[in-house]
Amino acid sequence: MVRMMRRLGIARPFHMPLDALHLEHDAVAGLMRLWSRIHWSSGDGMMPPDQLLAIYRLAVEWPVDGDIVELGAWTGLTTCYLATACRVRNSGRVFAVDTFKGTKEDGSLYPSVAKMGGSTLDAFHERTRRAGVADIALPLIGLTTEVVDRYPGRPIRFLLIDADHSYDGVRADFERWSPKVAPGGLIVFHDYQMPDVARFVNSHVIGRPGFDPHPGLVVPNVIAFTKTAQVAPTPSARRFVRPVAARRRPSGVAVR
Repeated sequence: MVRMMRRLGIARPFHMPLDALHLEHDAVAGLMRLWSRIHWSSGDGMMPPDQLLAIYRLAVEWPVDGDIVELGAWTGLTTCYLATACRVRNSGRVFAVDTFKGTKEDGSLYPSVAKMGGSTLDAFHERTRRAGVADIALPLIGLTTEVVDRYPGRPIRFLLIDADHSYDGVRADFERWSPKVAPGGLIVFHDYQMPDVARFVNSHVIGRPGFDPHPGLVVPNVIAFTKTAQVAPTPSARRFVRPVAARRRPSGVAVR
């Protein structure tokens, strides 16, 4: 029993993400498989567990088919959660877009990248391999604004914007990638609490025609919008859709 607990990471000094208990059975089973391979704490990732689970839940439950694009992958932690969501749904792939050089908004590099040989790509491949999702988690190497012109996937059902967090960077990613999002698909902004991200979202996305602020503020640092369309749940997603009352859906979005 102790050996199994250690394998799952439960014996480590970390709090259990209780939000996982509110997921459907298949989604929980997907998480347990993932956690048996990689630990559920953020480790050297860039996203805390509550935000990882919020994004995972959206990726599993959102009733539109297509592929997932993640702008900003670092070492692939969030990628593994998104790919696990695809596995649970039996549909879609994740395209992780990054230079994998660990470049900050000011052009400097994260110090930890030097320890990885100047690139996070090997760490990305190792993590997705250990997670069992390497076959559906595909890196696209380059700047987000350049890679968009050679995106090889299907229409995007879930776009996660989490790369350059400067105002101009977020704006460029939104303007270049949002046309590739399928009708009814999600555009998710991570790090909404960062001033430049919030400023762009509040001034250029909230209230913009064609983008509905729903589901809105999922957790304080994650905000999601629907690309407007009337879309019926697909067969692969219908069993994950809950009544509206059962979800945390704010009636509006608080503008900061």
